[in-house]
Amino acid sequence: MQEPSASAPVPEDLIDAWSARGWPADLLQSAFDLHISRRQIEWWLRQDDRGLERARNVVPQLQELTLGSIRGREATYLDNDRFSDLWANAPEDIGDWEIIVERAPNAFAQFQLQENVSIPVLEERGVLLACVVWAGRNLLVGGRRLTVHCAQALRVRREGRGFGYGNLVRAVPRPIWFPYISGQFHYMRSQNYAAVDFFQHTSPGVVASSPEREDDVPGIPVTVYQYPARERSADALGVRTATRADIRRCVSLINRTHRGQDLFCPYVAANFELKLDHGAWGSRPVHSEHVYGWEDYYVVEEKGQVVACGGLWDRGRDVREHWRNRVTGEERRVAPTALLDFGFQPGFEHTMANLIAHFIGKTHRLGRDYLVAPLQQQPAVASLLSDFEPVTETRALGWFRWDETGRDLPPDPPIKRPYTDLAYW
Repeated sequence: MQEPSASAPVPEDLIDAWSARGWPADLLQSAFDLHISRRQIEWWLRQDDRGLERARNVVPQLQELTLGSIRGREATYLDNDRFSDLWANAPEDIGDWEIIVERAPNAFAQFQLQENVSIPVLEERGVLLACVVWAGRNLLVGGRRLTVHCAQALRVRREGRGFGYGNLVRAVPRPIWFPYISGQFHYMRSQNYAAVDFFQHTSPGVVASSPEREDDVPGIPVTVYQYPARERSADALGVRTATRADIRRCVSLINRTHRGQDLFCPYVAANFELKLDHGAWGSRPVHSEHVYGWEDYYVVEEKGQVVACGGLWDRGRDVREHWRNRVTGEERRVAPTALLDFGFQPGFEHTMANLIAHFIGKTHRLGRDYLVAPLQQQPAVASLLSDFEPVTETRALGWFRWDETGRDLPPDPPIKRPYTDLAYW
């Protein structure tokens, strides 16, 4: 194989365009030495000063990822145990509490429920140092169709903090199939000021567009209900597992229930059926692990018609939280289930509540601690379940946009009634 030359040749037209802007020649040469594509460089040139800022950020990061001992890449199924180990050694610090999210035995279970998932990781000699998870989604906000991503799960190994890995892992290039996006939403735990501080220093726009809140992190309040598991003597009447014949009716109920909510995308029968088939269009591979499917999806019939539906994801089988108070030494572990893909016919709020009560009983039989239900936009259903004495959890929803050149835009359209899909929580 021919040895590469010390410096890659740069086309004269790019040199002229670059120097005409007064940009440093060594930066352009470094970009070509890294084999950064011509169209990427032309994109920087079209952005003027913003393009120079991007080049100055990206080129050193790619040099570190390409020429150093740390590699940036997409996670694979072979990383299952390494990914689990990273999370076990990357706690969140919330006040006096340290929270470790345990992801095992299937470290990627939650992300298998998401759309267009990209999981960049930093690896050094077989050890994962950091990760972030992006999920590109087509959504409606203020009635407008947008393609945005849900940014989630930024983790840096405890002993690797302070070296800029959190910013570096976010610079790992996206896979070529990842959709073009023009915005971001994310959830932040209450009191997670460490995350706010990180973004203020690395990406101020992430928090600048979020509304301030007194005594908590900035963002739009999003609340879910946590129903303690409870034994039930009998199953709810009319409840049965769904069949393929129910799909179109369920899709209609789901869409009607969440119509008009921001961050919701109307369901399509074929796509929803594929989701319950674990993404396999045909026979399912025998080695694939179960996360959520037909056996977890239920409907309620009254007078021969389906009037409510919903899925129960056993989140606690693969995703649990270990809380430890650094001051008192108090510890607790929580393993929940979660309500997904629910809908009901208008006037049948009581039926939806009965199905959720059925799930609370199943949560007990599974040995989990509580059922999480996103009922912020369904106060009538939540009211019917008040006897189950739920605890609420409120997180901060961040939302911001950018234009085709990457310049920050106001959070327009604004989010007023957020839809919450617990697969992304």
